[in-house]
Amino acid sequence: MAKKKSRTRPSSDLLKLLATRPRAVALAALHVSESVLLELEASELLSARQIRGLLKDASTTLRNAAGQVDNRSCFIASEIVDSMRENFTRNKS
Repeated sequence: MAKKKSRTRPSSDLLKLLATRPRAVALAALHVSESVLLELEASELLSARQIRGLLKDASTTLRNAAGQVDNRSCFIASEIVDSMRENFTRNKS
């Protein structure tokens, strides 16, 4: 039987860091996400086409959210995801 990973709460220091450094948190999340997508492709769990579709869906969802709540952050995030998709397409062509 596999050993269950323990899930502990983040320390208060980590929570303070996350709260005071939103740009760094966003940048870290962006790079981790990109690495995960590249690894999914490298391990052949997802094709390049599926990854581009996933990024397109994410961008569309963010753009729709931006329109519904007039949230500029969602719109900018959708542009970032679109840029990731374009770069992924360019690098895989």
